[in-house]
Amino acid sequence: MRRDLAMRGAILGFLSALGGGIAGFAEKNVGVGLAIWLLLLVASIGAIAGFAAFRRPAAALRTVADAAGGLGEGELALRVPGATGPAGELTHAFNLMADRIEHLFDSVAAEHARLEAVFDASSDAMVAIDSGVRVAFLNPAAVALFGASMSDAIGRTFIETARDYELDALVKRAISDATGQTAVVTFGPDRVPLRAAALPIHEGGDWAVLLMLTDLTEVQRVDQMRRDFLSNVSHELRTPLAAIRALVETLEAGVDDEDTPEFLGRIRQQTERLTTLVNELLDLSRIESGAITLHPVPVELTALVAEAVSLLRTRTERAGVTVECKSPPLEVMADRPSLLRIVSNLLDNATKWSPPGGTVHVEFRDEGDAVALSVRDEGPGIAEQEIPRVFERFYKGDVSRADSGVGLGLAIVKHLARTHSGTATVESRPGQGATFTIRLPKQFMARGGPA
Repeated sequence: MRRDLAMRGAILGFLSALGGGIAGFAEKNVGVGLAIWLLLLVASIGAIAGFAAFRRPAAALRTVADAAGGLGEGELALRVPGATGPAGELTHAFNLMADRIEHLFDSVAAEHARLEAVFDASSDAMVAIDSGVRVAFLNPAAVALFGASMSDAIGRTFIETARDYELDALVKRAISDATGQTAVVTFGPDRVPLRAAALPIHEGGDWAVLLMLTDLTEVQRVDQMRRDFLSNVSHELRTPLAAIRALVETLEAGVDDEDTPEFLGRIRQQTERLTTLVNELLDLSRIESGAITLHPVPVELTALVAEAVSLLRTRTERAGVTVECKSPPLEVMADRPSLLRIVSNLLDNATKWSPPGGTVHVEFRDEGDAVALSVRDEGPGIAEQEIPRVFERFYKGDVSRADSGVGLGLAIVKHLARTHSGTATVESRPGQGATFTIRLPKQFMARGGPA
């Protein structure tokens, strides 16, 4: 294009020089009047040639300038029509540049969308803060934590949004020191435990620090569970051990021969209690780790319930509780010993909570591809706040802490149901008993398939 313009300039220069020469020749040989007319003729030819030479480039420049303005206003799909000659090189270069700009903007928009999706999906609260300690961005988890709308929070100082001086000081240290800062704080009137991490963002534009807040409530709950377990297990181990020690010391001190069998029987009873506790702990560990082997066979539920009732007859008779099952026969593919243990644990739990003279109701239903087995007692029911935790390992409600055991029976039920690709649920209202329901697929679907 530059070569063509230079050539056209040279042509115009040649025409100008030619006009000057003609005018001089005419003035000397023809006369002034004719020279003037010849000069006007050459000037007209030059003007026409100049207009023809620069008309298309000038039009292309105007089109490109207008399109560039449109790009600046955000019309990224705007392009200019192709042209020929020198103008064609200009329009082609502009369109190529516009394509690259549009691709760059699309890439930036896609990256922004991905980052926004990550922030929005995070359960951790995230807040971006500028160098003036003002909120530049916050995700939905942060909106929920601070209780402020996103539009109200952005642009305000962080202390106005968070209303927590400890977090504000953490952010300010990260900005001034340009180093990461972490701390564990209790936030808000509910004293929610949070792990706060303020991370400087180098070359982050308006974002100087990213504050990440992780709720530690579940971590503390698990830790409390562990402490409860250790406390419960220690208590359950100490009680029979102390009884055995006292009985042995009494025997060593000397007792009448007729009393010896009674002492030995009580020692055996406490030893069996210890054995049961240890076996339950080991069994639960094996079940959770998937170390048990399942052997699915057709199991008829009526006969299974009858066997479980027979195994618990001594306990139910001592408690004055009756077990009632009026459901029609129903069959399921399952590991029979595991299913027997599920039913036995549920019946044992229901018997423990049933009042003297009460009835434990057993029911099973055909639900198409699954079988539901329910055990309902007539006890005091379960407090609403305890329902989500009844299947937890080692959890015992406050009312049940005086009872023997460490709260493993229902945890074993839940994990055995899961090994069969089933579920365990509970429904209860205070004063109206509790209903525990196990749902299992009719066809065995555990990992590894039938043994």
